[in-house]
Amino acid sequence: MSEATQEAQGRLFAEMDAKAREVIERKFRVRLDSHQSTQNHDAAWEVYQNASVKLMKAIRNGARIEDPMAYGATVGRNSCRDHWRIQNPGWADLKGRLSRFFRHQPQWAVWEIPDQLGLVCGPADWQDKPMAPGNRMAALLDRPRRIDADALPASNVVEHLDSTEWDRLLIGFFDFLKGPARLDDIVSVAGILFGVKGSRIMAFDELAGPEEDVPVFDPPAPQPSIEGSLAMREVMALLWSEIKTMPKRWILPFLLNPPVPKGAAGKRVRKAVTEDEEKKRPDRGELGLFVINGATTITEIAGLIGFSADQFSVLWRELQIEPKGGPPLDAVPDPKLRFAIVWNHLPLEDQLIARVMGLDSGQKVINLRMVANTHLAKALAAKKIGAGG
Repeated sequence: MSEATQEAQGRLFAEMDAKAREVIERKFRVRLDSHQSTQNHDAAWEVYQNASVKLMKAIRNGARIEDPMAYGATVGRNSCRDHWRIQNPGWADLKGRLSRFFRHQPQWAVWEIPDQLGLVCGPADWQDKPMAPGNRMAALLDRPRRIDADALPASNVVEHLDSTEWDRLLIGFFDFLKGPARLDDIVSVAGILFGVKGSRIMAFDELAGPEEDVPVFDPPAPQPSIEGSLAMREVMALLWSEIKTMPKRWILPFLLNPPVPKGAAGKRVRKAVTEDEEKKRPDRGELGLFVINGATTITEIAGLIGFSADQFSVLWRELQIEPKGGPPLDAVPDPKLRFAIVWNHLPLEDQLIARVMGLDSGQKVINLRMVANTHLAKALAAKKIGAGG
């Protein structure tokens, strides 16, 4: 691949990735550059990283991308939906029930219309009617029991409803809506009515587009001073230049589970854990800080770590990448793309690093990391910059 082609692909990825990130931030109502440690923020980061991998793979596979912004937005939205469907199996089960009902009852139907994302549903003879007004759908999502009381089922348990009760309930929904609706919206209305976990989240996902002005819950990270930013960039650049000179047996323990650089800017966002769990484990840095601060690129990190085919095989197996929805190892022959998928799972536990390196204990990984840390501290001592803890 020529340098010009690589540069063009890099620009294309950057444009689409920025749009996907914007969509994900709006969907989760967070700022990814926030310092807050919440489950919602961590989930948004995971979704964003998965979206980035999808975009990278699309570019590498030569996907036809006529509108990069629209492509990035679509990947961002779909990544959010994939995450929420996995997190809310009850909603997905309810959608299956309603989808089968609409397809098997002659008085009801599901269909597609131009410029409409997803399936549309309603009475079979409504297929030529305009869609239900958005304000009526919003009102129904807010309070499903506002429909005619006679349409409400006697039971609040989804599994207890028979076809007659579903028919009566849906007539109540559509009498209120005055037009066909997205199948996912109807599933969310029914889910809210029956208390199905995640239904309000899925309703927000379906109604909120990528451009609307949705309030952000997590505040952005406080902006560091120019002097602080420059100092951090200098630290990371000097560290990276020294890391590149180290033996590989030091590099893997250090980069795959790095110590936290001194200073609050290096602290890694952690998932919510108990106080006892937090006390038992050392805090670890974020490898992405080297990239964020311009010291290196993910591609260079991948090359420096240099996982072999056997090491990737261990990672795929131990991280359960394929069972958790990732691609089979053989389907990703490019080492750079393989590393991009593993990147989402960093930092690794020391026991796993030991298996990757062929060592017999995690303690040996800890020892090698301490050697690397000491080496970096000594190398940078003249500039009074510490490598970490």
